[in-house]
Amino acid sequence: MTPDELAEQFELYVDQLGDKLSVALIAAYEQWRAGTLTTAEFEQVFIQMVGTMNAYARTGADWLGSIYLASTPKGTTLVTVASETARLADAAATLVALLDTADDLKTQLDRIGHNEPTEAAQQQLVHTYRGHGAHGYRRRLNAGACELCTWLVKAHLDPEGIGYVYPTGKSFHRHTGCRCTPVPATRIERTAA
Repeated sequence: MTPDELAEQFELYVDQLGDKLSVALIAAYEQWRAGTLTTAEFEQVFIQMVGTMNAYARTGADWLGSIYLASTPKGTTLVTVASETARLADAAATLVALLDTADDLKTQLDRIGHNEPTEAAQQQLVHTYRGHGAHGYRRRLNAGACELCTWLVKAHLDPEGIGYVYPTGKSFHRHTGCRCTPVPATRIERTAA
């Protein structure tokens, strides 16, 4: 698998997960609006759906990263829904405060639906690389990457002009909506001419 193929598979995977989560979150919101779900039930559904989809994202990223490194997946430690409950509860509480007032809540739910599994998968890839002994990774830009992501490649700091090598002990720098892929960096041995 090449770095381009890894990035393509990664984007396809997180796009599919994001699409499914977005539709599910908007459906839960519509059920709340119709009175089928109480506000407390909406909060719990949000936490469970996002946490579960993030777990799928991490598991898939672990396998994808392991396959890329031509290794057997080691089953690296994944973040569980239970460990994310407090963070997701805060997000749900913020959303609930907006339920009656926000005109663009569907847009916000769509953004959350696409962002959460992508972030989980990006961070898991870096964690997987570290677990397999990779010392660094580079940022592979997604199609239509923003100016910030282009800058974060930091090609000017790399003698080969490919991009800066971030240590696997450092989290993947990202912003909401980022679709870039961390790709393990390999060293090229140079011989004296």
